[in-house]
Amino acid sequence: MRAIFAAVASMAALTSVATAQAETKIGVWSVSIDKDCAITQEWKTETKDTAGIGLAYTAKGQAMVMVFSDSSWKLKEKESLSISLAVDKKWSETVSGTAVDKTMAAVGIPATSSAINALMSGKELYMEMDGKGDDYAYTYYLDDTRKAISALEACRAQAE
Repeated sequence: MRAIFAAVASMAALTSVATAQAETKIGVWSVSIDKDCAITQEWKTETKDTAGIGLAYTAKGQAMVMVFSDSSWKLKEKESLSISLAVDKKWSETVSGTAVDKTMAAVGIPATSSAINALMSGKELYMEMDGKGDDYAYTYYLDDTRKAISALEACRAQAE
């Protein structure tokens, strides 16, 4: 769990304060290429809230951390969450997650080839916080994700 929070802290820092040397853009993704490899994207929703998604490997690379955020959410910090994920009906999994703060949730998923391949080849990632209602469900478009995850893999390989 400590590795998940370290990766989340890295991604939170990336989305709020990024230095030009440590970040590059690949399509819609921001890619952190410093010691903490992460990819993130952020946008305004129809209601003018800010939503985002991030992906990083834990320190040992055995799992991936996905972070979901929305400025309209009202989560309880450290609240345990059950989160259903699905990519184009090709891959799905229900995973345990944690509210990092009131607007951000993090989940760990195994760094398996099926999960990575689904994210890299998929068009849409559907995320739903079970038992939370429609305001806590979102479809994320996976444009440029193959290239961004490839950059993430290269960054991880350099860090090892």
